[in-house]
Amino acid sequence: MALRYYLNDGNFTIYHRAALGGLAATITAWEDNPPEGIQTTVESDFVEITWDESLTEQEALGRILEASFKLTEDKLIDLPGQFIGEDAADLKLAIHEGLCLTFLQHNKMRPGEKTPRVFPLKNADSENPNPITYKAINSYAHQKAQGTGLLDVPRRGEGGNFPISATIPQSVIPGAMTGKKPLQATPDEAILLLYLMVGCAVFLLRPRTYKEKAQACIVVPDVTDLLDFANSMQILASSSQNFQRFSNTYLGRVVGGAEEAALSFLIDIKADAIADTSSGVSGCQVIAMGKVAWDKNQINRSLSVKVRGNYPEMKVFRTAKQYLGVSKILQTKDGKSYPIPKSPVPELIAANLAAERHWCAYFTTLVSKKQDFNRMLFQKECFKKMAKAIHDEDDQAIIKAFHKAWEITMGQLGERARENNLDFSRLVEVRREKMRNEILRTKTPSALASWFLQFCINATKGAALDPIREDKERIRNFIFNQRNFDRFQNLLLFALLSYAGDSSNNKNTGDK
Repeated sequence: MALRYYLNDGNFTIYHRAALGGLAATITAWEDNPPEGIQTTVESDFVEITWDESLTEQEALGRILEASFKLTEDKLIDLPGQFIGEDAADLKLAIHEGLCLTFLQHNKMRPGEKTPRVFPLKNADSENPNPITYKAINSYAHQKAQGTGLLDVPRRGEGGNFPISATIPQSVIPGAMTGKKPLQATPDEAILLLYLMVGCAVFLLRPRTYKEKAQACIVVPDVTDLLDFANSMQILASSSQNFQRFSNTYLGRVVGGAEEAALSFLIDIKADAIADTSSGVSGCQVIAMGKVAWDKNQINRSLSVKVRGNYPEMKVFRTAKQYLGVSKILQTKDGKSYPIPKSPVPELIAANLAAERHWCAYFTTLVSKKQDFNRMLFQKECFKKMAKAIHDEDDQAIIKAFHKAWEITMGQLGERARENNLDFSRLVEVRREKMRNEILRTKTPSALASWFLQFCINATKGAALDPIREDKERIRNFIFNQRNFDRFQNLLLFALLSYAGDSSNNKNTGDK
């Protein structure tokens, strides 16, 4: 008796390939201790599970599921195929919450305790642990293939065999909609899709950029090699100082948007330091789950986006994620803890890259209010690092020219402050706020180009600005191209935020 799956099966979708990756990772996690009576084979494009005739099909499946879907002592979901150790209890909590909002959103699929438990989440920003409440569960659907019919009590004479066809409930594929009849599949396919939960990564969503009601998302990897994928999952979950990971902690699984979750996962699993071989993943499909207007009773798919494994400005997102992407914890009035993203910038950049927009598109929406702009000024060193990570030469030229003009302008403000005994910081603050308003209020391409050139002329008092002289053709072509208006406006505002000079010279020549 056997179950056989081929990664290159022509009928497979990205869900099947991710599920097969989850199954391969689970078998890898068993190592030399598979379920009793079960033999397994995993190759780069093939998985086989066999058992002898002493076991019925249902008995064999029962043993396989028991070894694949477990619970911790704290009644958190434990998936051996994700290789998460006991020292990463906070990550298990984040995954537990994410799975309960997506695959297992209905209480009947995860019966548990009525009184929430409290998990003490350690936070580097606080001496005392932050209390995070969660619902402890006693079991969940995947442990018994609930809703599929695969383990239903056999009729007399059937001998514990699988039914002719199985049902695919929402606990197997979140958001799958049934019509007059439930979704049907062969038993082999239904068994495979149970492992979709293992092969995917779940994140908790706290959108700040866009007003949406998404609560969680599922990152479905497009698996291209089963051995590499299982190896990457295993190394990704291990402790290592070789590379920074974004999604291996509770707060790392709290993000602003689905695209941010997808790119964070892809960066982690495709990091060069993970392994000498490939990651076994070419890209992913990310699905956001939240409340929708036409269904108030459950969480449905609110967004589905295909995300590639790489983008020209991926380094900008990586830098933004590294310095601005760590979530923080807020304390509610009733003493509970609520994690939110530290900044909306990684969310915005990820959404832009996934939509094939310019990485800085809609940056104006983040700084249109004075208080938001001033709040971001405290993170100008982070924006400076992002500016250095930009790949596009046009973007580099515009930002470099603006920074040079602003440096000279602040030097002039420093001289004025010394000559008239004025507060230099206040002069810079007023001038910077005036520039922000002028850039935001400019409505036409020609007006914005004129403002930029006048700003540079005023800084040099009519002389040529070095960055413009060095790259005049590129800058002229860019600023006078009407199609670049939105991009130009966003870049100027980003440049205003990202200038951070040598603070040791503040007292003499301003903030340069």
